[in-house]
Amino acid sequence: MSEQVAINSLAFAQDHSVLSGAVHVDSLPRLAAALMAGDVNLNYIIEGGVAVRPYLRLKLTADLPLLCHRCAQIFKWHLDTECQVWLAQNEAELDVWDKVADGLADAMLAEDKFDWQAWLEEEVLLALPVSPVHPDDGCLATAEQGKSERPNPFAVLATLKRQH
Repeated sequence: MSEQVAINSLAFAQDHSVLSGAVHVDSLPRLAAALMAGDVNLNYIIEGGVAVRPYLRLKLTADLPLLCHRCAQIFKWHLDTECQVWLAQNEAELDVWDKVADGLADAMLAEDKFDWQAWLEEEVLLALPVSPVHPDDGCLATAEQGKSERPNPFAVLATLKRQH
């Protein structure tokens, strides 16, 4: 990867900078551990800007290999997410935002050496489903649910009830 790993977050936002590319999952150890192996790249765009306050916006896309909790087969889950954080210049400003500014829940202290890859990894981990499953039309377990060799015990009870 040719991009720098750390950026000055406040200067990045004030300069309306853009950083884009792809990060291989192997360079993000916590995320790599959460996925079912594979050659996976995360495509990202980080945009800085100022809209009254400085901010960083992150856009992520990828097809991530996850284990279906219904059928225990690996499937590709499409990630397409976007998030934004507001940048406070100091602790006092961040405290004021916490107390009076509505809608600034995603705010952080600006850093001279902001590790944007750690931020990217954290956002992907937060976006992962808690219990990943295939869509209904793609899961083997769903297709086989209707196929049972044994009769449904409630169906047997219903026939007994009708007979008596």
